[in-house]
Amino acid sequence: MKGDVSGEQAIRRALEEGMAHHDAGRLAEAESTYRRVLAAAPGRPDALVLLGALAHGRGNLDSAVAAYRQATAHAPGFLPAWINLANALEEQGRFDEALGAHRAALAIEDRGELRARFARCAARAAHLPADAAFRALVTRALAEAWVRPSELALTACRLVAPGALTELSADTLLLALLENAQVCDPALERFLTQARRALLDRVDDPGSADTLAFAGALARQCFLNDYVFSASPEEWARAAELRDALGAELAKGGDVSPAALAAVAAYFPLASVPSAERLAERAWPEPVARLVVQHLDDPRVERELREAISAWTPVAQEVSRRVQRQYEESPYPRWVRCPAGEALPLAAYLQRFFPDTAFDPPIAGGAIDVLVAGCGTGQEPVALARELADARISAIDLSRVSLAYAMRKTRELGLPVEYAQADIVELASLGRSFDVISSAGVLHHLADPQAGWRTLAGMLRPGGFMRIGLYSELGRRDLAPVRQLIAERGYEATPEGIRACRREILDSGRFPRIAALRDLYGLNECRDLLFHVEEHRYDLPQVAGMLAAAGLELVGLLVEPAVRRRFRARFPEAGSDADLDRWHAFEQDNPDTFSGMYLFWARKRGG
Repeated sequence: MKGDVSGEQAIRRALEEGMAHHDAGRLAEAESTYRRVLAAAPGRPDALVLLGALAHGRGNLDSAVAAYRQATAHAPGFLPAWINLANALEEQGRFDEALGAHRAALAIEDRGELRARFARCAARAAHLPADAAFRALVTRALAEAWVRPSELALTACRLVAPGALTELSADTLLLALLENAQVCDPALERFLTQARRALLDRVDDPGSADTLAFAGALARQCFLNDYVFSASPEEWARAAELRDALGAELAKGGDVSPAALAAVAAYFPLASVPSAERLAERAWPEPVARLVVQHLDDPRVERELREAISAWTPVAQEVSRRVQRQYEESPYPRWVRCPAGEALPLAAYLQRFFPDTAFDPPIAGGAIDVLVAGCGTGQEPVALARELADARISAIDLSRVSLAYAMRKTRELGLPVEYAQADIVELASLGRSFDVISSAGVLHHLADPQAGWRTLAGMLRPGGFMRIGLYSELGRRDLAPVRQLIAERGYEATPEGIRACRREILDSGRFPRIAALRDLYGLNECRDLLFHVEEHRYDLPQVAGMLAAAGLELVGLLVEPAVRRRFRARFPEAGSDADLDRWHAFEQDNPDTFSGMYLFWARKRGG
């Protein structure tokens, strides 16, 4: 760069010149320009951020963090410095420090993407701040769905200290947790089961408004987790007696205590109360009124929707019928809120996951057709409807119960998603095609996953994209001894059998890694995790063979930035990110990398 760098106008011109070098890949010239600006204007925050971004792009995260920190020190209100600092720290796996940077960014500007970044980092931090302001942010994040509330459940559990019932009844964080996500901490679960029993024993005491609010939130939690909490036979009998007594009062038009109704709803769905239809005829305090909606109104809407669901294909194969039966009996999750997201064109949407890859859309312009094959209760199609611009979304599932839940939630949000019942193995007969197909966590429950995958690939247009999730054999290795225990004890896939099984898991201390899994804390999730009627598991060489057989090319695996950084440090060669043999070697040394599942994007050849 030539010329004097002094005065605001000259500095701006120099920065523009440096960015032009940067964008053109002339990194040495860009760095020289930024440093000359800093020599003329020490502590200039935008120059420091640009210098940090240069180091960040080169993979020198320590230098990037140092530059970003300098920028925040010189200009504490300069938002880009905090955002970049938080992102670099996260990429290094330094989530505790990143959380502080996210909080600083959010304090400067309280907006959607910054909220989501804060919440995602709070879910990963090892040490959580204890101040009231942080708890208030987590409370908002749960109640406003900055991310899926389930992602923040463990964070919220760690911030709630079990104590006196009267104190916790006014804890807004606990109430937000109970109403929006499943509690996934053994100690807090034990406290809540004790609190449930205490509320059952004192139903004749109306208590305070805070106590009723807590009782209502606890009952909502029990509905969300499908009544996974254990109780003694005597306690179940006492709750059943109270349920029947309330029904008798309703039948004759007598008085029904809101506290008693909330106590019953913590053990049974209110639909099981005799004469439950009369509950809607009465005015209730707000916590109980919300229970009536959750337990009676929403299920009624779902029953009506169930009858209107179109069938794209029959469900004829035996394995498909068994899987269908499981999810008719045990749909999950019962989600409450979904984050809003920013609607992006497909290429920009994919680049969020793979920033180093350039994407061309499968079609030049206009709307894209998207299929979610195995949508469950609708979280994924809802997310795609909010995050993908110009997308026509269709979603299928075997279970009409799950589909009805998805339809109700989608309609509440005013989103245009087409739902239908269908079996993946029968889809070829439809003659339809799509630009994007997502089937995450579904194929491994088919009788022949590879045949199902080929069917889906046959419906994908040339150049189209596919998102797939498959279980890792290595990642699910801890489940084998638990399934052996289930066989030895004879635990059955019934509510009683599932409760007894997970009680042994939690009490014995023999399976700490299973006890830490979020899916253990919902009855239907636990059935899916430990009692599934059909499950296949794979390693990455097998996945590579299945991709090739389906005529697909891997775009990339979805992993945390810190994981990708460690992988690239081991395999720095160009193209390694899409090399499943190298990822297989990495997984052998890091067996928990894919403990959830392999999740990846692929593209159909010919685009």
